[in-house]
Amino acid sequence: MARNFDPKNIIVGAATFYVGPQGVELTKINVAGSADTAQDPTVMTQGDSASWNHLGYTQNGVTLNIEPTYGEVVVDQLLDVARLFKSSQRVMVATSLTETTLENLYVAIGSKETDLKAAAVASANVWVNDGNTAATVTASNHISGAASANVVAAALDLNGGALGYTPIERSVCFVGPAPSNITTSKSERIYIGYRATSMDAVGVAVQRDNATLFPVNFRLLPSQTNEAADGNAAYGKIVDRVY
Repeated sequence: MARNFDPKNIIVGAATFYVGPQGVELTKINVAGSADTAQDPTVMTQGDSASWNHLGYTQNGVTLNIEPTYGEVVVDQLLDVARLFKSSQRVMVATSLTETTLENLYVAIGSKETDLKAAAVASANVWVNDGNTAATVTASNHISGAASANVVAAALDLNGGALGYTPIERSVCFVGPAPSNITTSKSERIYIGYRATSMDAVGVAVQRDNATLFPVNFRLLPSQTNEAADGNAAYGKIVDRVY
């Protein structure tokens, strides 16, 4: 069906990025009130939303990549292939974290909850018992020598891992603008990935004339419990919300 050009379908604007706790599939957000936007972390306080952790400023946006791979059936009677079939697929979510806290590095490199240690006053306390596990983030009072001279707010162990190590999984969510023609009120687009693991290289550069960034590339995996309408496992969902 023919449709007129509509500039209101053009999206421009940044997204707010959240991650969930380890090993828990989050499927929705709940803001404090119907007029609130999920781009505001301070209203993400209801139900599942209380489990989402905001990662702060990002750079170069957030990119969702859907990467299918197709095989080909070649027959003698045709110059081109006779049929294509999907042989594999992967879905990626990429961004760069500009707030270079140890908590953000902890997420970017997929660390275990026991690798992050925080003093009682540190903001890293939001990650205590990450994923509702029995492990507790322990205090790190000093590096060496007299405690009064070497007090630290937080520490992150760079864990060497072991053979057969299973990467950490957590849900991811980013919320940005939606096409404005869907409502005369306000709208936003919510992207949720049920199972995500950070498995690409993370470079940490300390430079004279550039901000340090944590580039992170999450690979989404099909859900173990959530299905699409046809019964196939779902990676997540994209929702246009009116508020």
